[in-house]
Amino acid sequence: MKREKLACSCRKISYGVIEDAIVKKGARTFAEVQELTGCGKACGRCQDFIKILVRDIIWDLPANK
Repeated sequence: MKREKLACSCRKISYGVIEDAIVKKGARTFAEVQELTGCGKACGRCQDFIKILVRDIIWDLPANK
């Protein structure tokens, strides 16, 4: 995953910011990631994608292996 790639273009939130919200700050749901990062709060078009991204990042955590 390219950490600098934008997941939410309206708010300029990158994949890396979302990953950090999960790995470093403990977010475990889209709502928690949204609260920590602000992603998906403008136009909302990225919400479905970010929900999948959050799921996939959590799935890849060492605790889930």
